[in-house]
This record gives sequence, C-alpha cells and structure tokens, in this order.
Amino acid sequence: MNCKKYSIILFTLFSIVAPQMRVNAQMWSIGIYINGINAHLKKPLNPNLYHRTFTNNKRMVYNLGGGVRISYYITPAAGLTITQLILPKDCGNKFFGMTHAGIFLSTRYFYESRHQGLLIMGPMLFYRKNWNALNAYIDDQLMKQTKNKKWQYKFVWHGGFLEYQYHYDNFNAAGIHVMPGIPEIISISGHHTSFIK
Repeated sequence: MNCKKYSIILFTLFSIVAPQMRVNAQMWSIGIYINGINAHLKKPLNPNLYHRTFTNNKRMVYNLGGGVRISYYITPAAGLTITQLILPKDCGNKFFGMTHAGIFLSTRYFYESRHQGLLIMGPMLFYRKNWNALNAYIDDQLMKQTKNKKWQYKFVWHGGFLEYQYHYDNFNAAGIHVMPGIPEIISISGHHTSFIK
C-alpha cells in the first residue's frame, strides 16, 4: 500500500466520525505500557542470538521495557495519539525503540460499557542498535543501516495497534495492547490508561 492510498483511508475513516464532535467529549488520556511477549512468525535466521526465549524453536521471547502514549479524544469515537516505546535490551540485548503518531477509533461511542476496543493507525519508526555488531549475525534485510552503521531502522507508513481496555472506574482503565507486525512479529503488552477531562 503506497502513502497516497493509506492517507486517503485515514482521512476517510476520520471524516466519518469527525461530524459527531461534542465539546464535552474532549479529553486527554495518558497510557503506560509494560512490554511483554514477542512472537516471531517466521523461522528466525539468528536463533542463537536470541535471549530470554521460552520455546524450543526460539520464536517466543519476552523483553523488559515500556512506553508512554498520549492521546486526545476529539470525539467519543476518535482522536489523535502519539506513542513512544523503549526496550533497553531487545532479544539480541541491543537497545530498541519505536515512535508512532496517528489516529484512533474507539468502540465506546457505539455503546456504554466498561469494555473498550481501540484501532490505532498511523506511521511508525522502528530503530535499534545495529545487530551487525553481533558475532555470527545474519542480516535478514528487514531494517536499513544508518551511514555510520551504529543504528538500524525501519519506517512503516501503514502501522497500527489493537487494544482492549477495561474501565474499572470513570478515569482509569487497564488492558492488553497488540501490535500485529505481520508477517514478521506480533508483540503483546500490558497497559494502564488514565483519562483527564
């Protein structure tokens, strides 16, 4: 999918909910993420370099890290969001980060419930310390290198997340955050979100 088509899709989705705008629905939310499990969907080229695996085929790993998301609800159904995730050590024991900005659509507009589903869309930038510095590393060409060869990075226009939130009171929710990085990886995290009117 090219940038133009993706921009048209985002604009169309946002235009559907924008006319529903209510001033009293405008609010901020701040989310805290705790990174959990990463599932590699393809057979890894570098399984011997993976740390913290818990399956024999080394496709399942857990990484300790976290992040912050700041969102603004323009309507009960949609808003704008920025997310920053950081892993001090990824499965190769290298620093990893992800920055995302985009829009989200929420199910809470359609029914009043403690349960909420979120579809979050927008471009994403992934970056990590260069794995080429690791002994016996086979480059899978998934990420590009910077000119100084200290970093690897990948920019994705059509990025996104899926989230489930349970609102245990009027201003706080907890749930599960899923990044379906198909066909490479699926990442599952826990999160807590607070809402500020």
